[in-house]
Amino acid sequence: MASIYHNVTGSTGLDVELIAAGLNVASIGSIAITNTSSSVEASVSIKLFKDSDGSTFQMISNVAIPVGTTLILDDQSLLRFDNSRRGFGLFASVASDTVCDILINTA
Repeated sequence: MASIYHNVTGSTGLDVELIAAGLNVASIGSIAITNTSSSVEASVSIKLFKDSDGSTFQMISNVAIPVGTTLILDDQSLLRFDNSRRGFGLFASVASDTVCDILINTA
């Protein structure tokens, strides 16, 4: 199983691309989101975005993750999506003043 790592520093309104459309990621086993901030609760959103028509689908929206806590997303029905060139990219946003590590396990 391969892994994709991101360290995301919060900035209001800024989406960070985790997996670009066209990478053809066959399968995501899980996504682990860890709040590595020393004293601030993280508010995290994960969404799918299709550039060709602007379609956006929220996987999670403004979920509060306490300091030092990891949220695991492993529901396969949630993590399956078209990642072809004309498909969806996966994006994250984290509220200001927080830092999260995001680990994506792929097949």
